[in-house]
Amino acid sequence: MRIDKAIHNFVVARKVENCTPRTLAWYHRTLGYFQKWLSEVYNVVEVEDLEIVHLREWISFLQEIPSRSGKVRSDAYVASCARALSSFCHWLEEEEILSKPVTAKFKLPRVEGKFIPTFTPDEVKRLLEACEVDDKRSPKLNRALTARNRAIVALLIDTGVRLKELVGLRLCDVDRDRRLLLVHRKGNWWQQVPVTWDGFRYLHEYLSRHRSYLASMTVGDDGSKVRPLARKDDPVFLTRDGKPMKWKGVEDLFDKLEKTTGIEGKRVSPHNCRRYMATTQLASGRSPLDVQRQMGHKTLTMTNKYASLSVEQIQESHDLHSPLRYTGSRNTGSGLEGLGTGDWDVE
Repeated sequence: MRIDKAIHNFVVARKVENCTPRTLAWYHRTLGYFQKWLSEVYNVVEVEDLEIVHLREWISFLQEIPSRSGKVRSDAYVASCARALSSFCHWLEEEEILSKPVTAKFKLPRVEGKFIPTFTPDEVKRLLEACEVDDKRSPKLNRALTARNRAIVALLIDTGVRLKELVGLRLCDVDRDRRLLLVHRKGNWWQQVPVTWDGFRYLHEYLSRHRSYLASMTVGDDGSKVRPLARKDDPVFLTRDGKPMKWKGVEDLFDKLEKTTGIEGKRVSPHNCRRYMATTQLASGRSPLDVQRQMGHKTLTMTNKYASLSVEQIQESHDLHSPLRYTGSRNTGSGLEGLGTGDWDVE
């Protein structure tokens, strides 16, 4: 079988497994890039000619050769390409399309763990203040867009939902009585996510007073404005012309907030709002299990990565347990006081 045909079949198989359109596009783009490189460098077009050296050489190529823009590819990008390639080859082996296994000895590249600073409480306040829209031509539109922007920022910070989950919210997903959001999670499952009073008031303000005005900005086929009736499946967040808000719209909003607030040295992005929610809640003593459920993680492994993002929390804990102030008394009641401390060192 030709590699291009195998890639097509692989993407179809993943589609049947309910992978998201974004994931399917990523597979198609990444594996297509691998196929093109493999054909040009090794003249390999058949699956049976695929060897582990080809996988390693392509990853090495990604690590060493700059992209078309002239920039060195990040470790995270290279690792994601390696995961896509590994998944494809595993599928070839499981489907018995590839007779000789190539993935058993294929190791994914390590990714450098980087410290990503998140917001301070003062910066969160500045973000909410910067949501103000100032366009003298339409004061009513200004108020509607300002309310929408604050609802977006407040929900991202308060609930920790992902960008995709936010733009996917429908009117029927908002339970105003219980302050709950029904969120379509990553991995194609649904979860009820609570919102605090502080976060929900911005959403309530937007839905009660301003969303209907944005919906009225919809233009019909004849060029005239229409006033569509709100339906339960309609999106919560709308653009200035009444259309559903997309990823790009929220990302553009955060680009403007970064310039307006002047926040430097950290990412001003929807995902950093998620980091802020996790780090502040873990630092304030909320149960890691509750934070895990709030963030939509299937296990605690990912949630625990946020536990050490706050250097202030580590500093405070370290100050309380300074080794230079240790007196040898642990008050354990075990009779082992004064015996000293150490670790096991096998010589």
